[in-house]
Amino acid sequence: MDRPQRATFSSPFAAICATAGVAIGLGNIWRFPYMMGRYGGAVFLLAYVLIMAAFAVPALMAEWVLGRHARRGTWQAFQIAGMPGARLWSGLLLLTVTMAASYYGVVIAWVLQFAMAFAFGATDLFTTDFTELTGRVPTEFAFVVVTVSVAGGMLLLGVRRGIQRASMLILPLFFALFAVLVGWVLSLDGALGGLKTLLVPRWADFDGTTLLAALGQAFFSLGLGGTFMVAYGSYLRQEDDIPRNAVLTAAADVAAALMAGLIIVPASVAFGVQLESGPALRFDVLPRIFDRMQFGGLFGAIFFASIVLVALLSLMAAYEVLVAAAGDALGWSRRRALAVIMIVQIALATPALLIGPYVGISDLVWGSTMQPVGGALAVIAATWCIGRARTLEQLRAHTSMPVPSWLFIWMKFVIPIGIAVMLAYGWIEHFRASE
Repeated sequence: MDRPQRATFSSPFAAICATAGVAIGLGNIWRFPYMMGRYGGAVFLLAYVLIMAAFAVPALMAEWVLGRHARRGTWQAFQIAGMPGARLWSGLLLLTVTMAASYYGVVIAWVLQFAMAFAFGATDLFTTDFTELTGRVPTEFAFVVVTVSVAGGMLLLGVRRGIQRASMLILPLFFALFAVLVGWVLSLDGALGGLKTLLVPRWADFDGTTLLAALGQAFFSLGLGGTFMVAYGSYLRQEDDIPRNAVLTAAADVAAALMAGLIIVPASVAFGVQLESGPALRFDVLPRIFDRMQFGGLFGAIFFASIVLVALLSLMAAYEVLVAAAGDALGWSRRRALAVIMIVQIALATPALLIGPYVGISDLVWGSTMQPVGGALAVIAATWCIGRARTLEQLRAHTSMPVPSWLFIWMKFVIPIGIAVMLAYGWIEHFRASE
């Protein structure tokens, strides 16, 4: 059956930049280091890398297969694949991405506040603590409006002029800045001791909550969940190499996470900041680093701005999922869909500004839990519904990597069952720990 025409990325490099731009965001910079600190340090890193290789990369391939096969986003892709209950699952996944984007935009707004403070020399902002910073609701709300507006405005340009062009400009700058900062941080007195925290496993810290957190991090970080990568998969050309692109995207994602860890963890040790301090860790440590750097104000402004830009790529992907759904289901234009989405996102961000624990709780529900569920649903759609022949045909088309037949069996049975087991185990342990 002929699939509908769809805008596509212009080249393999453009496709990798775009998909890596989804993966590399606050999941790596904001979430990964504090998840390490909260859930067992290096043992979390090991669990994360193993889950990424065994589960997340094959799941990423499956999401791209689903998107490219359907040439549509989440709302129609599951229906075209012939998945039972497609409307119900699609609606649940669209709710997930809507809620996840709302608190994600708030965190970007926090980072934007620091970028602006460095740019205008208002470094007295950093004499306060994170709780006071994030308690300035009118200021925060203004930054949220700016964040949502910028992401929506960039998406108005479309797939190639908006998503693709932004990704190809932002990612090289981001990695260059990170490489410089890693080198500088490791030169700090006492920073090398932090490498032990990062690289030496503490097996006694491993439990079900660690497993749940690592699973959620792998899926959250790669942008899996039956939403972002399904939509971007629909923009892949037929000649794009899905297995190679999946490996390269995951490698870029892991590299960014490790570089963030190499910045935050050694610096935390050097400055005596507790790794368990959660989201505030980013805003306690990094300003102190830049305060001690020559030209730290300028570099801090550029660095925080680069984080905002790369995080905006992920936020744009979330909005693009909703734009595609509005177009597919309601026939809305891109402009009309974005206008409604931006208003809804600003409204949904309000609880995160007013309720202290809201972001952490939302992250556990929508990030650590629902994104793996969505990833499992996409894998089921690609394997059980599209079928073995068509899935392997998509995976083997124009690839330079071997795609063994057992990979389909692994995707069809092991990944959904493994996700279900890890989610159940992790939630049981989480409730035990909270008693």
